[in-house]
Amino acid sequence: MPLLKAPLARVLAQLRFEPLAALDSPNAASLFAAEIGQTYPYLEKGAEFNMVIGPGQVSPQMGQTPVWRFRSPDRATTVSLSNGSLSLETTAYRGNTEFCRALSELADALKKVTYVPAYTRLGYRYTNRVTDETVLQDLSKFVRSEILGVSGVELGGSVMLQHSLAQAAFAIDETTGLLVQWGEMPAGGSYDPSLPALQQRSWVLDLDAFYQAPAVSSNPEQVRTKAESLAASAYRFFRWAVKDEFLVQFGGDL
Repeated sequence: MPLLKAPLARVLAQLRFEPLAALDSPNAASLFAAEIGQTYPYLEKGAEFNMVIGPGQVSPQMGQTPVWRFRSPDRATTVSLSNGSLSLETTAYRGNTEFCRALSELADALKKVTYVPAYTRLGYRYTNRVTDETVLQDLSKFVRSEILGVSGVELGGSVMLQHSLAQAAFAIDETTGLLVQWGEMPAGGSYDPSLPALQQRSWVLDLDAFYQAPAVSSNPEQVRTKAESLAASAYRFFRWAVKDEFLVQFGGDL
C-alpha cells in the first residue's frame, strides 16, 4: 500500500562480492561512470567507513578501500561502488518496482565493466523514522503492542523514557533472513552512524532483509527478482507491526 507521507529516512540495497582484479584500479570508476553517468552524473571519492568495537567503546576508523559515489542530479539517490560492494541508496523512494529495476540496471552496468562470477550477499533495507508528534504521543494507537515494548509501559511520577532500542533476527529460510530494529530515539541521538541525528525525538523501525549464499547469481534479472522478494519480506513485517491507523496517518488509502 503506497503511503503518500511515508516516514522513510532512506532505502538502501547492497550487492556484495569477492574483490575483483579489474576493480583494483582508479580506471574502474571511469569505466563504470561511462555506463551510469547519464543517470548519476556527479562523482565523489571516499573510503570505506569501518567501526571498531573495543572494550567499552565503538570507534570509527577510515578504511583503505576506496569508494566511488555517483549521485543523481537532485542528489537524492547515491550509487556507491568499491572493490567488494555495489549499493543503491535513496531518500526519494518511489516503490520497489522502480527501485529494483534501478538496482538491476546497476548490476548490468557492473557486468559491462568487469566479469562478476557471483555475489555473496544481497541486502534490502528500509529505515523508517517517525517524528510526527501525533504518533509519538500515543504509539499504542498506531503500533502493535508486541512491538511497543517498554514504550508502551506507563511510567510513574516525572520519569520519562529517553531511549529504547530492540532488535530481532529471523531466518526465513536457509539463505534468507531479516534483521529488525525498533524503538525510541532522543533528540540528537542515532543508532546508526551512517544516519544523521535528528534534532527532535523519533520512533524508528529499521528492516534489513538479506539473501546470503556462497554464490548468488550475478544475472541482472535474477538480482531484480531476488530484490523484489526481499522487499516483500521486509514489507510483510512492516505491515504486521503497524496498525491501520498508522497507514492512514501517513497517507494510506484503506
